[in-house]
Amino acid sequence: MVWACQANQPATPYPTYTPYPTYTPYPTSTPLPTAPPRVSTSDYDALIWPHGERDDVISFEDAPEFISQKMTVEGTVIKAYNSGQAVFLDFSPEITAFTAVIFPDDWPKFPAPPEKLFYGRWVRINGTIEQYKGRPEIIITDPWQIEVALTLGQPTPACNCVTQTVILSPENRAIVTTTTTLTPVQYVTPTMTAMPIIAWQDAATYVGQMVTIKGTVVDTYNSGKVVFLNFATNNRSSFKVVIFPKAWPLFPAPPEDYYHGKTIQVTGQIKIYQNAPEIVVEQPDQIVVSQD
Repeated sequence: MVWACQANQPATPYPTYTPYPTYTPYPTSTPLPTAPPRVSTSDYDALIWPHGERDDVISFEDAPEFISQKMTVEGTVIKAYNSGQAVFLDFSPEITAFTAVIFPDDWPKFPAPPEKLFYGRWVRINGTIEQYKGRPEIIITDPWQIEVALTLGQPTPACNCVTQTVILSPENRAIVTTTTTLTPVQYVTPTMTAMPIIAWQDAATYVGQMVTIKGTVVDTYNSGKVVFLNFATNNRSSFKVVIFPKAWPLFPAPPEDYYHGKTIQVTGQIKIYQNAPEIVVEQPDQIVVSQD
């Protein structure tokens, strides 16, 4: 069913619901969240890099200074997008910031779609930094160019090369390394669904974090400028899912109809707008309908 606006239709065929009399309209666009802060010292101590510690790693923010050089760039993937022609792993909402690009010929090399595999993960990307339309990027042609940081207690991914297993000593927190050869079939990184599932009532305690929120959509509203998926009838101060018009055509049906009354899990970064926690959804795969 084609439901996107046609040229001869009104520009805003919505709302489909009666506007709330006291509802404060959202602006036509909400600024994207700022890039997550670098891992704090205490959190960084708890990270395990499967390929071992390195001293030649740069932050994604410094990538423009190393154009045409082979480097290892580090940061959190805050947005992953598949345009059909390429997968983009973005580390900042700024359109001129560093990105990693994976073209279709290389997608089958990964154990899962790259846009799902690395979304929300703290990673290191190795390759030559190139500049395309004023933006620094690394083109990824091989899965082993990406290394995903693990936290203590997670299984260490493996590759078909000699790699270092990092062990954190509880006595002196010294790093001890051993060398082993592992098989590529074991290289499975945690996906978005591996994140802890949080009840929607607790969303406000996770502001700034990438989490998965679960709840039942009891009310929806399309203002013509934004769709809201609400989890409580008193929705002015409670958690909600926000979907802007540019994302509406990506869904199989109008989101306010498709998700109404369903129990869903939504993954994204929690932020506060007008004293209420929310997740802005830009891609349909951020929302999974629960079967239980």
